[in-house]
Amino acid sequence: MKYNNSYWEELPQEGKEAASKLGYTQETWDADEVPEICNKYWEDLDNDQQQGAKEMGHDESSWNNLQVTRKNSTYLLYISHLCFVLGSFFYLQLSIVSMRWDQYVRDHHVPQNVLGEDDDDIWEEWSHENNHADILEFREDFWVQYERNNILGASSYAAMGLIEMYSNRNSFALQTLMVPLGGLVGMANALHIAGSSMKYGSTVSLTFYLLSCTQLDLFFAGSAMECVVSYADLAGFDGVWLLYVDSLACLLWLYCALAGVAVEFDFSLKGIFLKEKASTPCSPLSCWQQKSDRYRH
Repeated sequence: MKYNNSYWEELPQEGKEAASKLGYTQETWDADEVPEICNKYWEDLDNDQQQGAKEMGHDESSWNNLQVTRKNSTYLLYISHLCFVLGSFFYLQLSIVSMRWDQYVRDHHVPQNVLGEDDDDIWEEWSHENNHADILEFREDFWVQYERNNILGASSYAAMGLIEMYSNRNSFALQTLMVPLGGLVGMANALHIAGSSMKYGSTVSLTFYLLSCTQLDLFFAGSAMECVVSYADLAGFDGVWLLYVDSLACLLWLYCALAGVAVEFDFSLKGIFLKEKASTPCSPLSCWQQKSDRYRH
């Protein structure tokens, strides 16, 4: 659309008049909110609106193509929200699995020198010496669940980030690259790296998530807490508190994801049942903030 990269004050008079015919105000134009008129196909526009669209550089074909593109982008954003919820859920499951393993090895008094080993033979020797044959099965089950949840969480976040990058391809920002990078590093880490080396890949992945944050919000808080846990683990710190902080961080992520879905659901209810003007769908990492702002008043 013509004047896409201009603020309202920068528009010539004819540009403001054309935008007004399409339902824009200074506030909605500068906030990049799409008026209801702009969600209509060409044949549903009246003469003034069609004239406004022409003055903005559209004809019937380009205008209708814009509607298809906008609807596809909306569907992609909904898929992105689903990826955010699923990824946060799998990361929370990962944290719960880690807590169960930690409690299990504490109950069985597994020494630190064995816990730090990746060699199956060492574990078999220790379990045989201490009559804990069941720990081998529990350990194998733990790693299967750990790897599965790690891969699913990382791949869901990577998909969320890639969809958001595609949806915002015309206004690229470096932060949008961080979430897919973090997810892809996390996937590679879970698939191809074993043992203690996983800590380093996990730390890199979580650092990318932290760098994706553009404001001090709950996703930032969760990412910062995850980084603290990861760096503390690398530094050799140990304790149940690390697992509790990890779980709390994952709960914050899940809250952000569910709050974002609540915002989109609220938009849909207004559009379908209340016949109010539809709001522009928001990306997953910003929707929860809109929910907080709306219900705070």
